[in-house]
Amino acid sequence: MARKKNLTPEEIEDVSIYEEISSQRKASFYESDKIRLNDLKIEVKCKNKKQKDLKQAIEEKDVVISTGPAGTGKTYMSLLTALHLMKTEPRFKKLVLVKSLQTINGESLGYLPGSLWEKMEPYMFSFTGNLDKIFNSSIVTKKFIDTGVIEIFPIAYIRGVTIDNAIVIVDESQNLDYHTFKTIITRRGSNCKMIFLGDVEQIDRKDKKESCLSKVSVLLKDQEFSGSVTFENEDSVRNPIIPKLLELLKEEENK
Repeated sequence: MARKKNLTPEEIEDVSIYEEISSQRKASFYESDKIRLNDLKIEVKCKNKKQKDLKQAIEEKDVVISTGPAGTGKTYMSLLTALHLMKTEPRFKKLVLVKSLQTINGESLGYLPGSLWEKMEPYMFSFTGNLDKIFNSSIVTKKFIDTGVIEIFPIAYIRGVTIDNAIVIVDESQNLDYHTFKTIITRRGSNCKMIFLGDVEQIDRKDKKESCLSKVSVLLKDQEFSGSVTFENEDSVRNPIIPKLLELLKEEENK
């Protein structure tokens, strides 16, 4: 219907009915138990060169290390690229999300009751919040988690597991020590990609020297099977003042 400054009562009623039907159809689709990834539009759009580099590394390499400050889109781009690969390459059957549960210094959530997902959910918002944006629906995110298309995996349970036909994304990797990193990376089975994401300026371990992410990033940078992408402050896509804030805070810390 062409836009007009003033609609007649009949036209207003027609538009209202159309919008109501459209809303019902959308809700019905999202509430369906038969939602498939192939039914959803997953389009990868990069905002800068570093995001393009990350996308390419994930597509071409078995192991990817990506470091850099908050707000550069590391998690969002990794999730988006992984989901697109799952649509285009049938060998990848699920997306496995792993996160270090090291809490921020001085902060504690205490004991969390409930199921494994209920215990993990507060820690996993960096993943689920981005997935909600990608799918434009928190219902779809939850459906894929419930059906196992997306699997939440605590590091504490990963020993002894072989992960096949999956793309694994490990967030907050700056909190991993060598032992834990080795434990995770040796879980790779057949058709398994692993992506490690982190910000070395936000290490939450009491002894920051225990973090292995920077050294591992350098170690794996030139290997045939792996890739390393480092984001800088100027690659921020979240808010234009973040790079300047980070720069000021770093100067203050170094005084």
